[in-house]
Amino acid sequence: MSPEETKKFFRDFVDAMNAGNQERILAVWSPDMVHYGRFGTYGRDEVAELMGGFRRAFPDLHFHIEQLAVDGEDLFARMTATCTHREDFQGIPATGRKVKVQVMGQVRIVDGKIVEHRNIMDELHFLNQLGAVPDKLLTAILA
Repeated sequence: MSPEETKKFFRDFVDAMNAGNQERILAVWSPDMVHYGRFGTYGRDEVAELMGGFRRAFPDLHFHIEQLAVDGEDLFARMTATCTHREDFQGIPATGRKVKVQVMGQVRIVDGKIVEHRNIMDELHFLNQLGAVPDKLLTAILA
């Protein structure tokens, strides 16, 4: 794919994510997709399960693409995610709070399928907005 085709592919993928369209998401994830996370690697089905749990807790999850760059098979994205905490999430009872957080990601696309995925979310700021991390901790980091 050309860089512009790769960007369009990713925008369509993000549209599917924003719509919560699991069928369209799974259609572009390779059956052998690997997600690299903080706690190791996850396969396609594990990622689908994790994302399903996140989507239940934050049903209005929406990604806004800020910037995309392509290098061969790799696409790099800077996005802003917004959502509202509607159900329990990892032991944190629903707060009803709106959250806005930065996300950086990289996907490798081969033959029209995502075969690798990495992302980094500003988790400390995310948890702070849910009330799980005190403001004082964030200001201590900046001092």
